[in-house]
Amino acid sequence: MKVYADYEFYKNAYGGGMDEELFAPLLVRASQYIRYVTMNRSEQYEGDEVKYAVCEVADVYGRFDTKLGRMIRSENTDGYSVAYAAEGTTRETAEQTRDRKALQAARKWLLPVGLLDRRIECRRERCRHDYECGPDAL
Repeated sequence: MKVYADYEFYKNAYGGGMDEELFAPLLVRASQYIRYVTMNRSEQYEGDEVKYAVCEVADVYGRFDTKLGRMIRSENTDGYSVAYAAEGTTRETAEQTRDRKALQAARKWLLPVGLLDRRIECRRERCRHDYECGPDAL
C-alpha cells in the first residue's frame, strides 16, 4: 500500500509536532483515509496537496487517539466530580467527531485540486455537462 508522506515531509514541510513513533501508524491510517475519500484518484495525483492532507488527517487522528480514553462526560466518586468537554456536539460520538474533523482537514487540501469531485465523466466528445447527457452517454 502506498503511503503519501513520510516523517521528514511531516516535520519539515508541514511543520508537524508529533513524534516519529506516534506518526508512523497514523500515516498508514491517514493515507488509507485519503485514498477512500478521493475514490482512489489520489494514487495518480503528483502534487503536494495529498501529502499535506495526509499530514493534517494524521494530526487529527493523533489528537483524538490520545483523547478517546479521556472524554468522560461526567463522573462522581465520593464528592469528587470529573467532567471533560467534548469537541463535538452532544449527540456525536468521539469517532464521529474525529471523522468529521478529518474530512474538514482533507477537504481544505483536496477540494481545490478536484480530488473530491464526485462527477462521472461523459463519453461524448467535448461534453462538459454530465447531468444533461443522461445514462446513455456514460
